Amino acid sequence: MIRDEDVRIIKILFSKGYVDKTKFDKFHRIMGEVEQKKCSEVLIDALGVNEEIVASTISEEFKIPFVNLTPSIVTVNNQIFKDEFVEKYNAVPIIRSGVELTVAFTDPPYKETIESMRRDAQVFIIPVAVKRSAFDAVVMKEPVEDIDEFQQLPSKFQLETLDMRKRGKEKVYELYRSGRIPNADVLIDEIIIRAIKDGATDIYFEPMEQEFRVRYNIDSVLEYAVSLPKEMTEALCNVMRSRGSLNMFDKKKAQDGRYASIYGKFSFDMRVSTLPTVEGERFSVRILKKSNRVVNITDLGFSFENLALVRYLLHRPRGLLMIAGPSVGGKTTTVYGCMNELRDSQKNIITVENPIEYRLEFASQVQVDVEQKLDYASAMRAVLRQHPDLIFLGEIRDAEAGAAAAEAALTGTMVVSTILSNDALSCIPRMTNFGIPPSWLAPTLNGIIYQQLVRKICKHCRESYKPKKHMLVASGLSQLEDSIVLYRGRGCDMCGGDGHLGRTAIHEVLVVDEELKDMIFNQTSPIKVKETATKKGFESIRFDAAKKLVSGIISLEEYLRVLG
Repeated sequence: MIRDEDVRIIKILFSKGYVDKTKFDKFHRIMGEVEQKKCSEVLIDALGVNEEIVASTISEEFKIPFVNLTPSIVTVNNQIFKDEFVEKYNAVPIIRSGVELTVAFTDPPYKETIESMRRDAQVFIIPVAVKRSAFDAVVMKEPVEDIDEFQQLPSKFQLETLDMRKRGKEKVYELYRSGRIPNADVLIDEIIIRAIKDGATDIYFEPMEQEFRVRYNIDSVLEYAVSLPKEMTEALCNVMRSRGSLNMFDKKKAQDGRYASIYGKFSFDMRVSTLPTVEGERFSVRILKKSNRVVNITDLGFSFENLALVRYLLHRPRGLLMIAGPSVGGKTTTVYGCMNELRDSQKNIITVENPIEYRLEFASQVQVDVEQKLDYASAMRAVLRQHPDLIFLGEIRDAEAGAAAAEAALTGTMVVSTILSNDALSCIPRMTNFGIPPSWLAPTLNGIIYQQLVRKICKHCRESYKPKKHMLVASGLSQLEDSIVLYRGRGCDMCGGDGHLGRTAIHEVLVVDEELKDMIFNQTSPIKVKETATKKGFESIRFDAAKKLVSGIISLEEYLRVLG
């Protein structure tokens, strides 16, 4: 049976040239003759239309979001409920938030189907369009186990043997004095391998009064790794200086370096930074896995409302878009996702970075090299002579880089850059304090995306519970005490007993319209700017975090840890 929604879809595909007259007639014939035939099946299997084109056409025609569906974003765990939806409606419920249920469709969201769902589930239905292959992967009866290939990396040494906190100071010093320990190169490699296996993004080598402490940054939480004898500090630091091509003799000045390394079959870029302290040099190492895969914008944790705003900002033909957040906040990953959204053979995309984290087949990438007198500002001037449509400037750190970004946007180019900030609105005074004139910033600034990373509840041990009143009061959700049910991880082998596994981002998206541009130009106080933005629908990051909280994506403890 063919329905009005099916006719709308085939007409759109025909008008855009995805199906010809023969396939157009074939679609009507099959849908009219075969009872209970699914629209998407006919389009993909019988007519050979690409599944992504089908999903995006449904999204555009019916004004519903297109979502890159993966098993990890499905938080509705009631298998009987899910099976009933799949069997009855050929749709899968993915997120329940209060009285709203987000449901994934491969076919058009038929009006009578939505109404029937609403009556059955007693909730408001929010339809989203997804690809059929992604839909099939989610509704598979057998769960697909995640395989972490990093766990196959072989260890080089039992690090616990030299851990003074676990074995005792005297036993470790006895090994050290007798020379029964590996050399510093092997120890550094083992520390890095452990960090990779644990999913750490950073390693901190910290000289203390009685020990040389090593800690890992795992999901934005520092975790203890090992405490080594203080006497090993110099040898380990020399290895890091050598690998990072740092000055071996200047230990009283902060230095930055980088090097490439291979562990197993994986390639990594390591960023090394030093800081002189009263106890010696402190080292930090950022671990960047080399990858040809660039994330999709739909994988970055944006809510449907924020994703729509981000896509609106990305498709502006010119202007400045800022990605803001704290250090280690995933800003660069978001920028790459944004550029991936805009990839087009007809666009001239150039990036100016330090360092280049992902190789992009659809962009020309420039590596900043201060020693060769190619800083951000000079690189931007050279890039503008290449007539780009889109420029990604790695980070605005000073007045020169900020002015270069604003100047490029004034020439009619789309510029995307990152900046350290506490929230979206504080980016505006921060950029003017850099020395960017309000007369430049106001006409160019299109919007600001602010984000922070948060740990997700482990999906393997997730459970519901009624939160205590004082926790709700602390989070500002006390008015929901009688109705709210939250989720947490009880701890399992998959998450190491922590209850958290993986990370996502929480966001706030500020669209700078003409009224806000005028306020920036006139240097209106930040409080008034925030009041105006809020009246226009701007939602703080707490609102997005609260939605992920009640949806069971993040825990109340994580909400309070990140936002206070």
